[in-house]
Amino acid sequence: MKSLFNFLAVSVSKINRQQIQLLLVVVSLAMLVLGVGAPDDGSSVGR
Repeated sequence: MKSLFNFLAVSVSKINRQQIQLLLVVVSLAMLVLGVGAPDDGSSVGR
């Protein structure tokens, strides 16, 4: 268990700011693409 914790600690310490920014950009672009491709709500309930 201690070696697993050490492995996770070393892995997390290797992540830098640019990698986090890249991940956020990729996730936001993926959400944008999914949002653009989402079908429009055609029901008239609540309108």
